Amino acid sequence: MKKISEQGNRTMRMFCLMFIMMATVSVNAAYDAQFVRCVIPETLTTDEIFPAVICMRNTGDTAWPIADILMHSQYPANNYTWGTYFILQHHGDSLAPGDTFNFTSNLRAPSTPGKWAFAWQCYHKTVGQLFGEIVPAESIYVQQRLETPPPPPQHVDSLLDSSDFEYIGSFKLPTVASYDHAYVASGLALRTMPDGSKRFFLNTGTYTQCLYEVEMPQLEKIEGTNHSTLNTAALIKQWATIAWDSAIGGENITANSGFWWDDSTNILYWTHCNSYYAGSPFPVLAATRLADDGTITNLKYWYMPQVPLWKAYWRGITHIPKTFADTYTGGRDLALGFGGIYSICQTASSGPAIAAIQKPDILQDTLDLVEVLRYIYPEAAVRNGNYFLANTTIWIYQPPSPWDGRFTSGSTCATGVFIDLPDKKGYVAFVRHTTGRIGYDWGGVGVDYHYEDDWYFYDLKELGDAALGNQALGSVQPSSFVKIDWPYPVSNTATYHSVSGACFDPQTRIMYVYCSFALDREPAVHAYHVKEDSSLGSEAVRTGGSGPEIAASPNPFNPAVVISVGASRNIEGNNVSVTPLHVAIYTISGRMITDLSKQMVNGRVSWDASHMPSGLYIVQAHIRGKVLTKSIILMK
Repeated sequence: MKKISEQGNRTMRMFCLMFIMMATVSVNAAYDAQFVRCVIPETLTTDEIFPAVICMRNTGDTAWPIADILMHSQYPANNYTWGTYFILQHHGDSLAPGDTFNFTSNLRAPSTPGKWAFAWQCYHKTVGQLFGEIVPAESIYVQQRLETPPPPPQHVDSLLDSSDFEYIGSFKLPTVASYDHAYVASGLALRTMPDGSKRFFLNTGTYTQCLYEVEMPQLEKIEGTNHSTLNTAALIKQWATIAWDSAIGGENITANSGFWWDDSTNILYWTHCNSYYAGSPFPVLAATRLADDGTITNLKYWYMPQVPLWKAYWRGITHIPKTFADTYTGGRDLALGFGGIYSICQTASSGPAIAAIQKPDILQDTLDLVEVLRYIYPEAAVRNGNYFLANTTIWIYQPPSPWDGRFTSGSTCATGVFIDLPDKKGYVAFVRHTTGRIGYDWGGVGVDYHYEDDWYFYDLKELGDAALGNQALGSVQPSSFVKIDWPYPVSNTATYHSVSGACFDPQTRIMYVYCSFALDREPAVHAYHVKEDSSLGSEAVRTGGSGPEIAASPNPFNPAVVISVGASRNIEGNNVSVTPLHVAIYTISGRMITDLSKQMVNGRVSWDASHMPSGLYIVQAHIRGKVLTKSIILMK
């Protein structure tokens, strides 16, 4: 450990004097500072996190309001050589003239080996100027790290990972009169109408929110930084602020988080959260019926049962696939979640969280719940180690390497979806991490935060084992995770950007994701198609045994595709014998393009899409009381 002091050698003092002459000496006559000493390592490895202490003396004639005095990096000014350009103390008394103060912080070594200068100067944040002596630019030798990152996880055909998704387009959201939608972290619920068309429920409004319903438009892809070609979803109905009729236990229960729509009952299930709430648990889940005539009826609210981390499950609600529910959760086919973010007076899950529930009973007050995924600190979900904790005392884990990190105070998760297809299965959690310096500054106000959005993929079998008690909840880790670059660039300093709503349509294999500040200041919904496993060969949707199925070849296609509908053994034998009652082509928004039923010959038909734009289309066939769907992709 290296210690530089005011009694150091003459050469060091000459360096110091030279830097003083080069620096801005003071804000005014009242402020001045003298370097006393610093304690830093002599050598480091690349990306190593280390503690640093810089002691400065107040040589001015006015006391320092210590919370307003920072150390800023120099040569060049405000550089990120040591992971951040500033050191601050967010609490403390004023510093009288003549007294000394130790500025302390964890810092991070550069990623490139070599000799690096360690130079800092006092900065008055209120006035916005530097003052006093500069810490001598003593060099620290940074040597190359010998360890190398582990290889990426091997791709498993049936297990979802990022390579299984293809971006197919986005759409804009309409402006709702009297509401601003720029800062809204909205949920996203899918509604499928009787005619097959698709709608979505969302929230708008910064302080007072309003539920609204839109119809899905034709998707268009964002090309580069141009989003002008995107269509805006048509506003079907401006509903109202969805909230309980009166406060409960002093808390106003509003639909400020995620929601899920039940097509069979016209009921919207919605959740409420409040990260600053410090009282007894309030109702987390509520149900409201939205009638076709516009009538809004609050039905019931429910409390969480006593669990270690009740705040882990209040960010939203999603649907659990039937196979998973029947196998692992006793038929519970809804889930509350989604974990992440430290909450005042009680932590939430230090990682994504999911708990399965029955569709709530209106006669009960407490939910019937089975925990599936959650982490109780020091348990934590893994992440990249591209951060360091400067001064925070929450969820402490200093990453020993750039690839070995854990959920910490800057990690959040507000939404997630289950995907259970014949060829692809997994749970996807949408995570946002703070990167670089993480600090608890000025009572919690972050300074110079940087962010990244990650998709986390979990193995359904591991989640099921945890639900059954065969595996510890906190031991389940994602099978993979990946940093996501959105179709339209989002700044890594965009504080108000969020990923707060997602839903999955198994009929079309499309996952929809709501992002605020997605298009500069505007929100958007991005759509991702789950690619079909090429190992299926015939491109058939199989229902098991010799039941009916639908096939398309070639797929992708241009401009024509042959569609076959029949029994599986007959398709494989190139002998289609089952005649479907109805076959039609639809857009992904549910609009029918053409009815091919009368053109079918021996269960086959060719569709020429020369007149159609590139994109994803849905083949739908009604046969033997079943509805089969198949995604086809036109690529021109």
